[in-house]
Amino acid sequence: MNLLKRVKKSINRMLFVVSNPTSVPGEAEIINALFDEGLEVFHLRKPGIAVTEINQLMERIQPEYHTRIALHQHHQLTKRYAIKRLHFTEMARTTTDEQTFIQLESAGYHLSTSVHKADEYKNISPCFAYTFFGPVFNSISKQGYHAILPDGFVFPVLANHPEVIAIGGIHAGNMQKAVQMNFRSIAVLGTIWQNPDKSIEQFKALQTAWKQAGR
Repeated sequence: MNLLKRVKKSINRMLFVVSNPTSVPGEAEIINALFDEGLEVFHLRKPGIAVTEINQLMERIQPEYHTRIALHQHHQLTKRYAIKRLHFTEMARTTTDEQTFIQLESAGYHLSTSVHKADEYKNISPCFAYTFFGPVFNSISKQGYHAILPDGFVFPVLANHPEVIAIGGIHAGNMQKAVQMNFRSIAVLGTIWQNPDKSIEQFKALQTAWKQAGR
């Protein structure tokens, strides 16, 4: 049963984008453009932002892209926007009972979470399709948020466990190193949002580097 669950949850090698934690001018237009350029999954993470503001942002994102958005907050919006991707923070994951995850997965939701220590990974519920792990490198978006991984670090991915997505400080120049750490997929935040006027240009560069890193 676990093996079947693992095969079902296996995800393709992917490049994820995480939203800026605060509002960005022209944000919806940038998100639509990212999807237009081939973005597969967008994580909408805005801690502390009111549901009304998330609503306003979602209303400006093209409806055909809603199924490719993962909500980090205000999970009640899933039905309004036909969203089937839910992200649980570490705290939310540890304070939610397993039966809830089982019910959500059975209802067709694609669940994800985050860990910051490799040891925590082995305890994640098999209901989760994948987990973010980081910071893999020194964060671009968070001052003083440094990676603490030893030289030669290789993530101990386990069979029948969620896939692991590298996050934190990733840019076109260090993607290959992330691959060497045993990460099949990566997520970017600061590289995209540190200069919103160049976000699409940066995304295209990341796409090119990501294709080369997988060779």
